[in-house]
Amino acid sequence: MFEPQIIPIFSKVVYIDYLDIDNNIILKILEQESFKKIWEEGSTDSLCKVSLNKSILEKKELYTLKEKIFTVFNKYTKKILKYNYNDFKMTTSWITKTNINQSSLIHNHNNSMLSGVLYLKTEPKKAKIIFHNHANNSSWKLSTSENNIYNSDKYTFDMSENLIIFFPSETHHQIKASEQLTERISLAFNFCPIGQIGELGSDSFMEVK
Repeated sequence: MFEPQIIPIFSKVVYIDYLDIDNNIILKILEQESFKKIWEEGSTDSLCKVSLNKSILEKKELYTLKEKIFTVFNKYTKKILKYNYNDFKMTTSWITKTNINQSSLIHNHNNSMLSGVLYLKTEPKKAKIIFHNHANNSSWKLSTSENNIYNSDKYTFDMSENLIIFFPSETHHQIKASEQLTERISLAFNFCPIGQIGELGSDSFMEVK
């Protein structure tokens, strides 16, 4: 007897893990950073702010944190995605601050293959990140009795302190309007592959160091 199968082909793989770190020490190191509103659209009060420094994890005081992030990232890339012939380099890293009722616009990350966010300061399950399915080209919009990973146009994760999430950079996402009274702080980062990329001898082959 053949058993029916559900196969979510061409999935956008999101990976969530826990990072064992002392957030207070990290936040102390980061408290001198300067911030600005990254998007010109919307009012200053409604949008989150990001650090001017886009190389936060190049600070020598955060070298151990960067190593821990890469340890978890390698689980995602090598054990799950099976990218065992390439390593990755972190190209950018920055801080995001969100206050009550602030959010971000829907966006993705250009010039990057994989991205991640580490939550440093937030109330439990109050850091909501929403992913939007902009790859769905269907012109049909049907009501569903239950939303799941097979039929949803968007998906929300309720994140807490010390949780880290990785996802493909092209995936559109946004910070949902904050419901907590205290400031929410997260650390985001982008990655690109290095080494030989593409089929050797093809016109798209390249080697990135």
